[in-house]
Amino acid sequence: MIIKNNHQLEKIKIAGAINNFTLQILKDLTLKNSDKICAQDLDELAYRIISTLGGKPSFKNYKPPFSSNPYPYSITVSINEEIVHGLPTKDKRFKPGDVVSIDCGTSYGGFHVDSAISFTIGQENRKIVEVCRESLYLAIEKIKHGVYIRDIGGQIENFVKKNGFYVIKQLTGHGVGRTIHDDPEVPNYYIPSYSKKFYNGMLVAIEPMISEGSEEIEVLEDNWTIVTKDRSISAHFEHTIVVKHKESEILTIIQEDLFRYFFDKVKEIIYIFEKNLERSFS
Repeated sequence: MIIKNNHQLEKIKIAGAINNFTLQILKDLTLKNSDKICAQDLDELAYRIISTLGGKPSFKNYKPPFSSNPYPYSITVSINEEIVHGLPTKDKRFKPGDVVSIDCGTSYGGFHVDSAISFTIGQENRKIVEVCRESLYLAIEKIKHGVYIRDIGGQIENFVKKNGFYVIKQLTGHGVGRTIHDDPEVPNYYIPSYSKKFYNGMLVAIEPMISEGSEEIEVLEDNWTIVTKDRSISAHFEHTIVVKHKESEILTIIQEDLFRYFFDKVKEIIYIFEKNLERSFS
């Protein structure tokens, strides 16, 4: 999608703030309650937060081209070898050493954004998370009007390989806006023949996905969860950006004052959520 005016951009920024706020809350609560919480808890909380703040979960009931059924949840929660599309089920729990990746999309006023974070439970496996995150920000710094998409893919690939990890080549970033997935594809590695460019006003989701052992993947029997074929640990980061003439701007972020405002609106939901966790484990 190409953003055509400031009115569109303001709506997308609100969607981005809601999305980023939701991910921050889910991460904080997971780290604080990792021995009590399950992925289903996070999904239910994400739905409440996004809805309370005036958005809609973009993933819920979305039917991607590769699936015969719509996606039934608001977020994806992927652990360790699960690269993306991990189902946030009740039996998915967290243990020390886990790399947890949460992907979330929000729509507001008819416009969608998409972003993802990875983090570790405890101190293990932090390098892959840090490398994946850094590769995302290095790529975003280089994106501006007229830059070849393939060159940004090469930037991600070179940094990831230099640090001893592998880019997942069968999964890509993508356009976003009126729909949660749109053209163009944004590969995370260099393809010499890929001649598409970034253009001013283009809305895209940049999302490196990397693994510890191999770039090969497979889909589990649930027909959603994509894992590393060798079951090595993976990480995933993503931001929605708007391309400009001299730079790109990250839209899936939130300023501190807006964070506090959002938190005041949902603090009762979070309080009840944590109390319920305590009761279920008392």
